[in-house]
Amino acid sequence: MRFPPSFLDEIRARLPMSQVAGKRVRLKKEGREWRGLSPFTAEKTPSFYVNDQKARFFDFSAGKNGNIFDFVMETEGVSFPEAVERLAADAGLALPKMTAEEEAREARRASTHEALELAARWFEARLQAPEGARARGYLADRGLGPALQKEFRLGYAPREKFALRGFLASKDVDLSLIHISEPTRRS
Repeated sequence: MRFPPSFLDEIRARLPMSQVAGKRVRLKKEGREWRGLSPFTAEKTPSFYVNDQKARFFDFSAGKNGNIFDFVMETEGVSFPEAVERLAADAGLALPKMTAEEEAREARRASTHEALELAARWFEARLQAPEGARARGYLADRGLGPALQKEFRLGYAPREKFALRGFLASKDVDLSLIHISEPTRRS
């Protein structure tokens, strides 16, 4: 579920960072900030700081920082939508209702993202397949070894005109989500 920015801003306005973090960490006021022991590491000297003006937390022992949503996701192991739901309940806000049109748009957006992810994996697999050997050599000659290929998710597009379309169709992807144009001809 997508949340309007105004809804997320209202949650932030109603819940100070110190109140959210204070449920998990014993905080002590020090000037403008709050200080406590890290909820992420076992420590004896406090290195966890909360700043309500910035609406952020900083954990120097764990190398983590973020806002109230990040804190809930990190400490409770939940996804962003679940963190928003929990914080909205704490703030006394009802979750926004999606219209049928918004739900349809969200479903289409999600399925488009899934189709793009499938296509990206397919191109990556083509690069690692025997047919991508020349492309891998080309990349290696330019200093892009296997680690960088994987990190940047590089792929290879074979010459077969409808190979990707066939792959996506085999995965039951709605082909109306994609538009595969005619390949350009080189002289």
